[in-house]
Order: sequence, then C-alpha cells, then structure tokens
Amino acid sequence: MYQGVWAVLTGLFRVPSQPPSLPGSQVLAMRPCDGWLFYRKVGFWIGLLATVLPITAVGLVILITRPVLVVAVLVPVFAVVLVMSLASYVSIHLGYDTTWYVLSERALRIRRGVWTIHETTITFDNVQNVKITQGPLQRLFGFSDLVIETAGGGGGGPHQQLEQSSHVGLLQGVEAPKVLREQIMERVRASRSAGLGDEHDTELHPASAPTSWTPAHLEALREIAAHMARLRARSGRTEPDRNLQGS
Repeated sequence: MYQGVWAVLTGLFRVPSQPPSLPGSQVLAMRPCDGWLFYRKVGFWIGLLATVLPITAVGLVILITRPVLVVAVLVPVFAVVLVMSLASYVSIHLGYDTTWYVLSERALRIRRGVWTIHETTITFDNVQNVKITQGPLQRLFGFSDLVIETAGGGGGGPHQQLEQSSHVGLLQGVEAPKVLREQIMERVRASRSAGLGDEHDTELHPASAPTSWTPAHLEALREIAAHMARLRARSGRTEPDRNLQGS
C-alpha cells in the first residue's frame, strides 16, 4: 500500500526520488539511517496511542450512559483520527525517502521536505564547526545528529530553529557520526588550503619536476665561474695597494 501511495504522491507533487546533484568527481550521497526511521515510527505509535486511548475511555463512558452519542459523535472522531494518522504515517516514510545529504569536494547539500522541498548548500570554506548531538532516545536507537555551523551561525538550539537557520546545517539520523564528521573536516581543510593558492603553486613549481641541463646551460655556468674568478683575482691584487696607500 505504501509503495502505491508513494507512487501517486510523487507523481502528483513531482517529488524527486533521486539525490540532489553537486559538481565534482567524488560525490557521496546518503540518507538517514534505518534507526532514525524506526525512531520516528515509534514516536508516531506512542502519539497515536496517547490520542486513541483517552477517546476510547470517553467512548466507553458514553456508551454506558448514552449509547446513541457513540454513533453520533465518536464514530466521526475516530474516522478523522484514522485519516490523520494514516497521512502522518505515510508522511514519515516520505520524509525519510526524500531526505538526502550529498557531499562533494567543495560543498554539502541537504534536501528535505515532502509538501515543500528545501535544499540547503553549505560550502566547506564557510564551515566553522561540526558538532555531534545525541539524546538518550537517539542513543537507544543507535544514531546521532550532526550540526554544521558556518560563518555567522549561532550556537546549538532546538532542531526546528536549526533547520530554519541559513547558517546551520542539520544532518539527522547519522549512524556513524564520527566518521562523517571526519570526512567533512577533511574536506574543510582541503578547501581552505586550496583557497590559499597552494594548488597553483604546485602547478607552477612542481617539486618533482625533473631538471635537464643542456650544453648551453653548462657553457653559461662556465662563463659565470670564470668571471667570478677574475673578479676575485682583481680584488686580491688591489687590496694590498690600498693598504700601502693607507700606511
């Protein structure tokens, strides 16, 4: 059923099923881990039970006192709850399928959203800090979140505020956060060193470039050496004369 609903919604709302593209030869595309999806589904079922159980308790009380009201009031309420729960459950899967994190040599692109798709691109030149956050429930389900702070960004805060900030990138549901943070920091260091022009200096003055001496070079060196010898000899002859004149 989910695949059928997914096909209808992607066709209706033109939701992209492929990860966003970034220029570069070494591009890494990933989604949140399965633990993050399971964590959200458990939260959905807990929320659903917290909604249905009180309604059911009220329905039992009304059923004993006024059975007619059960059909008149509770049946429409249960129908609305069922429709909203189904939509919420499908949106969890759609949110998981449409969330992508793409890394290239120069930038990170984050895509998320179902009804409204948001794409955020962060260049590694502007990255100031990469933090790992993990609460007790996240630790239980085996994932963490990565918070990427850029120039002009603020400190940590609620995830909703982080997602809305243009200076902070939020990567949710990361199964190996330390490995991913190191990959990002390697790209940050490489991007900053490249920004200083090191790659151009390497091209202009390659350290491993072979040196080839032609006969013309050797002849020029001999002439320079002979000229220096004449200058030293001339300097040796004139220095005693100056000493004698001084005495």
